[in-house]
Amino acid sequence: MTQTTLARLKTDAKRLLDDEEFLRGDKEFFEEGRLERYTQTTNFSADIDALEDRLREIVDEYPQFEGEMDSEAAVAVHEEIDLSRSEASDSRIWNDLAMRHFPWFVRHRWRYESQTGMKKKFWTYGSALDSASSTFERLWWIAEMTQEDGDYENTKKAFESRRFCFRVFDIQLGRYKPAALACLEVLYDEDEESFAANDVIDETIQRLRRAGTTIPFEGRTKSELVDVVQSIREDVESG
Repeated sequence: MTQTTLARLKTDAKRLLDDEEFLRGDKEFFEEGRLERYTQTTNFSADIDALEDRLREIVDEYPQFEGEMDSEAAVAVHEEIDLSRSEASDSRIWNDLAMRHFPWFVRHRWRYESQTGMKKKFWTYGSALDSASSTFERLWWIAEMTQEDGDYENTKKAFESRRFCFRVFDIQLGRYKPAALACLEVLYDEDEESFAANDVIDETIQRLRRAGTTIPFEGRTKSELVDVVQSIREDVESG
């Protein structure tokens, strides 16, 4: 196992993403040395080679742009990049992984539709995990918020619905693990092995957010929050 020191990219490195050839993949990597002036080393390390092997296997298994690869990729990233939540909150580390080490995976996962849209897959532009975070930050954090003691079954379920990921992890609620797990337990129907309808997900999360403005969720257990979410879902479905 070879450990590589992780790096972070300074804010000015974002200008490199104006290079459309890089975004489209006409240029697979930046020229040697081009990232160096923007690079800061960290005190963290990871087995980048092991992660690359796992991501290469995923690329071989899944066609381009298939969202089904997210669950496997999230597990791989979370297992190989062993950071605390505090350490993982530094978006500059995830930007570096996307731009330096694995731009080929980013392009395999996401179709180029616009320069602005593709930049967001390499660089985190906001706190919304699903729509504004770079590829590897999105994967790591959703895995972190759903795995339980190294069991990633919930992670795999969450990624079955892009709607669920968007509604839950694009808001502050999704950064509180008991709340994220409660939403998953209530909105994923075990008997049907599928999520509730999109309109039910939308309305349940919207009402849950409103409830959270008057009764803070932080400090509540998953069990307590399951009761809250279940009650809201039943009200939504009753019309």
